[in-house]
Amino acid sequence: MKTDDLITSLVADQTRPPARTGQILAILLPLSLTVSLLIFVAELRMRPDFLTALGSWRYIFKFGTAGSIALFGLVLLLQLARPEQSLRRGFLWLPLALAPLLLSIVLEFTMLPADQWAASAIGYYPLYCLTLVPLISLAPLVAALAAMRRGAPQSPMTAGAIAGFAAGGFGAFIYSMHCDNDSPFYVAIWYFSAILIVTALGAVLGRSLLRW
Repeated sequence: MKTDDLITSLVADQTRPPARTGQILAILLPLSLTVSLLIFVAELRMRPDFLTALGSWRYIFKFGTAGSIALFGLVLLLQLARPEQSLRRGFLWLPLALAPLLLSIVLEFTMLPADQWAASAIGYYPLYCLTLVPLISLAPLVAALAAMRRGAPQSPMTAGAIAGFAAGGFGAFIYSMHCDNDSPFYVAIWYFSAILIVTALGAVLGRSLLRW
């Protein structure tokens, strides 16, 4: 049977796969985020200047970058649950997901003196970010993969990667309440690298767990 015929057959036979995926995710995601917050409380603390930092454009963009990746990753994930959904069309969402990060980098280049770029990019304890963001992201990743098992994505590996991308965004959003490295350069290098680690893990797991 040709791939197109198989996809058509699946769409005809499964009357509720996208809805089931969304319904399961609506249940599992809040539970998983609760687990992530418990990890945050157990291992970290809220940055002491949190309320003051909310008045900083750098901190707002850091929040916005993580939230945008989580949101658009989630939207793309739900689209990929449908076997008839074009991967190419779905990836049109990705530039929107990265828009806050790209805009903040442009602003940082404009507003920060060149002799401070390197220090801002390195920041403090970057390995802490690379470790804790993936750790906080594990529960949302499991939730996303469990929900996607109710769908029929064209590419299990790609769907798993997007599940990791979205989960990494949620993990980065939560971790940012602790981290006081607010430079967009730091976010672009270390936060995004941490999200890519979760994305790669999702791709590996999705390849085996989401196969149909």
